[in-house]
Amino acid sequence: MKSSVFLLVLVALFLVSIPVAFALGITSTLLMAASSTGVRFGIIIHQMIGGVNTFTLLAVPLFLLAGKLMNASGTTDRLFAFAKILVGWLPGGLGHVNVIASVIFAGMSGTAVSDASGLGLIEIKAMNDAGFGNDFACSVTAASSTLGPIIPPSLPLVVYGTMSGASVGALFIAGVLPGILMALIMMAVVTTYALIRRYPREKIPSPKECVIGFAKAILPLMAPVIILLGIYTGLFTPTEAAAIVVLYSLFLGLLVYRTINHKVLWGILVETVYDAASIGLIVAAATLFGNVIIKALIPQKVLEVVTSSISSPVLLLLVINIFLLVVGMFLETTSAITILVPLLLPLTNAIGVDPVHFGIIIVLNLMIGVLTPPFGIVLFVTSYIGKMSVAALTKALMPWILALFVALMLITYIPEISLLVPRMAGLL
Repeated sequence: MKSSVFLLVLVALFLVSIPVAFALGITSTLLMAASSTGVRFGIIIHQMIGGVNTFTLLAVPLFLLAGKLMNASGTTDRLFAFAKILVGWLPGGLGHVNVIASVIFAGMSGTAVSDASGLGLIEIKAMNDAGFGNDFACSVTAASSTLGPIIPPSLPLVVYGTMSGASVGALFIAGVLPGILMALIMMAVVTTYALIRRYPREKIPSPKECVIGFAKAILPLMAPVIILLGIYTGLFTPTEAAAIVVLYSLFLGLLVYRTINHKVLWGILVETVYDAASIGLIVAAATLFGNVIIKALIPQKVLEVVTSSISSPVLLLLVINIFLLVVGMFLETTSAITILVPLLLPLTNAIGVDPVHFGIIIVLNLMIGVLTPPFGIVLFVTSYIGKMSVAALTKALMPWILALFVALMLITYIPEISLLVPRMAGLL
């Protein structure tokens, strides 16, 4: 049976709402039974356990826990107030605040959903109260949340590093300049809206207000500093950084701000276990799937077909980007990464794309996907907290999606945007 049939089986299982991990397991088993992959049924469990039995992947539950602790400790209010002092006086003030707050919070949470749900309620309410249109408030909140998995730390990049073998430390550092570029492009969109709609700006803060705002935010701001300096200087690995940030978040929530009690902490731990277990199960099944399709020579066949029909690396990258954008509309980020990396990495390696560079490309593509129907999780979260229909929010997001696509093209075709900082840090 042709290998393409099994990929169609996988898609069919997704369409009938079979959970991703089970769909991957069923497809892998069918492929093993119908072809000479050399993978024996007796070692299925060993391969799946091997996929999650890595020190690197331990960063996933730790960063999940750190993000939830930061949300519960009330640091979001402090970060929003600090961002307001920094850029609230620009045209479209609170729109810029929204973007900068996401940049700062991205250095703690590592996920788009944490940003949208944690900061979103504060940002949308503040913007509505200040006279901004709800469509603008919701769309800038959703769009800026995509910075979460690009600016370090990043859960999707941890999963990508596990699947691809690329250095997670290099991937984290590689997200710095792309994240800054995305933020600047978003701020240009905010300025355009502000000039057209005559949105208000905040007054320029006094020196005293700047000092007070910075003093209140200094402790939360130390979290991303700890992560970046630790990885940049080689003091600890990304996984060890995640553990340190968890301890730091507990210190803030339990002892400094006293906003987390034993009941809140227990709820956070339970929620983290559920989320981490779901991701772990997907990664385990995807490891089996990746091993089976490699033994069945599917990536090699795809590589042969694609390279024989597309000789230009520029065109091939464009095709891969379009493919990833479409996939991102239907699959959540972790699932898409675990399924697609074994298929696409041989293609990008063949045309000389650095795996670290490709990691940023694939995550940014999938972040655009979380803003689009039919399965865009950030789209749904922002629609709910902003009390706006999915259809109306989708329409309002179109300029932002276009802006993110511009950033994607720049990052895709100018590799140094992603690779400059890791090279300076000696990680490449």
